[in-house]
Amino acid sequence: MDWYRLNKRYYPWRISSNPFHILTAEFMLQQTHVRAVPNVYIEFIRNYPEAKTLADADLVEVEQYFLPLGLSYRAERLKRCAINICHVFNGFVPSNRSELLSLPGVGEYMADAVLCYGFGKPAVPIDTNVIRLFCRFFGFTSNKPRPRTDKVLAEEIRSRYKKFDNTREANLAVLDFASIVCSAKKPQCIKCPLKKKCINLVGNEIKT
Repeated sequence: MDWYRLNKRYYPWRISSNPFHILTAEFMLQQTHVRAVPNVYIEFIRNYPEAKTLADADLVEVEQYFLPLGLSYRAERLKRCAINICHVFNGFVPSNRSELLSLPGVGEYMADAVLCYGFGKPAVPIDTNVIRLFCRFFGFTSNKPRPRTDKVLAEEIRSRYKKFDNTREANLAVLDFASIVCSAKKPQCIKCPLKKKCINLVGNEIKT
């Protein structure tokens, strides 16, 4: 957290607590480099600020926003999601995890992200970056081919957040630290402020 206060990254969706805006950002961020998203997100939210405006929009027009991001099928999923929100939840993004998971294209990570960043709930969105950082630092392991599906590992990670009433800042700190310092390739171990307590460090080298 100390590191984060000095090194945090700034993105337009991070200054929002609007659940629909958070949901939109998460759709755009899926399998896309974060640097490609801000301008598209700003323009998209300007034109579709709420679920109803997106639900009523022409799909071809919506797809144009996703072209520079790739994986344009996400436009159709997001629009179906908006339609569902309007028809089932009276135009408001649900604040219940099971209801969020019922929306088209919404998985566990996205549901937790909306709960955390959009509703201020103590949810912990867990992706490969989060898993990498916690496995390196605490020595957590998984016997699953895809650790993201490991429920036991997820609970191990979430247990480290229990002292936080609101996990928003802690989640963002972990995301930024995993991206900038504890990156997948060439982690900055020598400069890492956590290196003295990192289980996966031997001298100045990281185990592979």
